Amino acid sequence: MMMPPSWKPNDYLPVPPSPIPPSPSSSSRPAKRALHAIVILLVGAVALSQSHLHLLRPQCAKPHHGSPHADQGSPFSWDQITPTKHLIYHPCFDGHECARLELPMDWNRTDTHGAQIALAVIKRPAKVPVTDPRYGGPILLNPGGPGGSGVSMLLKRGQHIQTVVDSAAQPAPPDSQQQNEEKFFDVVSFDPRGVNNTTPAFSCFRDSAARRAWKLQVDAEGILGSEERVFDARWARHGAMGLTCTHPGDEESGEWIGRFMNTPTVVADMVELIERHGEWRERETKRILGLRERGSLEAVVGSSSSETQAEAKAILRRNRWVPGQEKLQYWGFSYGTVLGSTFAAMQPHRIHRAVIDGVCDVNDYYAGGWLTNLQDADAAWLSFFELCDSVGPEVCSFATGQGGLQATIDRYENLLTTLKANPVAVPASGDRGPDIITYSDVKMLVMQAVYTPMESFERVARFLTDLTHRNGSAFAEYKQRERQDWRRTPPCDPNGSKPCMVPGENTDEAQMSILCSDGQDIRGMNKETFRNYWHTLRNQSETVGDIWAEIRFGCIEWKARPAWQFDAPIAGNTSHPLLFAGNTYDPVTPLRNAFAMSKQFPGSVVLQQNSVGHCTLSGPSLCSAKVIRGYFQTGELPSHGKVCEVEERPFHVPGMQQSSGLSAADLILLSALHSLAQEERSFTKGSPLSF
Repeated sequence: MMMPPSWKPNDYLPVPPSPIPPSPSSSSRPAKRALHAIVILLVGAVALSQSHLHLLRPQCAKPHHGSPHADQGSPFSWDQITPTKHLIYHPCFDGHECARLELPMDWNRTDTHGAQIALAVIKRPAKVPVTDPRYGGPILLNPGGPGGSGVSMLLKRGQHIQTVVDSAAQPAPPDSQQQNEEKFFDVVSFDPRGVNNTTPAFSCFRDSAARRAWKLQVDAEGILGSEERVFDARWARHGAMGLTCTHPGDEESGEWIGRFMNTPTVVADMVELIERHGEWRERETKRILGLRERGSLEAVVGSSSSETQAEAKAILRRNRWVPGQEKLQYWGFSYGTVLGSTFAAMQPHRIHRAVIDGVCDVNDYYAGGWLTNLQDADAAWLSFFELCDSVGPEVCSFATGQGGLQATIDRYENLLTTLKANPVAVPASGDRGPDIITYSDVKMLVMQAVYTPMESFERVARFLTDLTHRNGSAFAEYKQRERQDWRRTPPCDPNGSKPCMVPGENTDEAQMSILCSDGQDIRGMNKETFRNYWHTLRNQSETVGDIWAEIRFGCIEWKARPAWQFDAPIAGNTSHPLLFAGNTYDPVTPLRNAFAMSKQFPGSVVLQQNSVGHCTLSGPSLCSAKVIRGYFQTGELPSHGKVCEVEERPFHVPGMQQSSGLSAADLILLSALHSLAQEERSFTKGSPLSF
């Protein structure tokens, strides 16, 4: 087992201090002349004497306005931020703050001359300043993937997730007697190494046009099982991709990002991120209190009361950064449970709170098997037919209205058989060109739907009904929404220059780099052995197995191996128990995984949500949300065997938990949960283990 020398399980060696410029998100102060200094002292003393220190807010520059639903296309650009070894936040998008944290590419390197990465970090600030005793610190989010963009996730879902974790009470005005036990959190995420806005990006293509052409060819071939020839084509295609992404010389280069993207390396990045946040917290506290970086408190409030001085000193003590002692608060989804569990095994003493939601079998993941994911996938898809049949054709158009459940299932199976031989032709319309709807399209649609049934089942019913009448127009429009402009951008030259690389388009390559590096080397596997593996997955799930086999397929010629690995068991006695969570019927992270992983972490508890979908937020459950909120607020764990019902099921079927007579706070929480459950999952670009 190799561990980075700059941090150890029971130690932390901070980056040598360097001058820190004032954060652009904070009001800057000009050099003080004598009179100006006196005014500052008087104002500071008055402010402190009012006993409102805990309510002082930082004065932030007006943020750039950007889309809350996308991390590109707004006036803000990540290139505007110079990477630094300290967290320097800048206003970005709409009400968010962004930073680029400079980290070593190789954590094992002991000199200072190695390559660096610039980690793209985004924060949705807490509703109270850091000086407020109700400030709860940062909660790090990971959306899964592997290779999912934390920046994109936070922009889409951060507001609603903050509603879940924050106290139900809104921050009170200064004269309130609100309890200090209530917590309000920064919600923070980041793009992992090689992903999206973090640089350098991992890429196997010279430009976006080449990548899109490749993807178009893959889509045209169809999924495994759609035709006999597809397996042989995929074998060659994944071989070509593996050889391209790890061409000779890359694996020997100390400057190549592909050797430094595996999960334990990201754990090292997270350690540095929470440490630098602790440093930022102390710096921000001093800024709000009117202290210079190393100024004394007495220099500012020397003439104020001893009570005021004591309060200010208490704030400084509470927010002091002690290198090596920062702890993690975390909510990880899907592959994010691999990351969170690995962090807990490598840094058990740093766990303050960690929700492990939609749990992977980490041992199977690191073995590269992907064999413990699909056990409940067919049951999840069966729920579509059960719900559809129960509400009838008035609500679910695909229901037969007669013949019962089996008749609806037969209608679907007959449609698949028809589409294999006779895809539906769709003529051009408006901006969309001609298209066809194939067997593979429907199977991909179904896989996406079982991840997010609240958002997807009604649409699936409409599309399937249309297809039985040979009408694919609505489905074709849905596919078209995800296609981007295929023209090469004017600044892009054919030599792989930076303008050729569009952030977010390298998800597939980054995903392969991470999971192939994490898993065992399978380059020695022959064609027939892999065919048998594919059939094993098909036997596990008729719904998802053919598509799931593509994950491991990408590693058959993946030559690059990680520079260092963590080889110890994924287990540990954490400083605070973990909270595992999962749904009764999760299509790709079955509930049994949560119970199996919980056994590896003493004191941990499993929360079961009685619903269908991927991760708990796929279904609106006030019960689950309150358990998770309580865990972040106080550390309280649910009782063993806790099962939460949902307020609503797909097709507007009421849940076991009725939502009538709710308080105003519960209505706010339920609205956030509905928004999270209705978040649309990408039809073509969703990573297999992402929320």
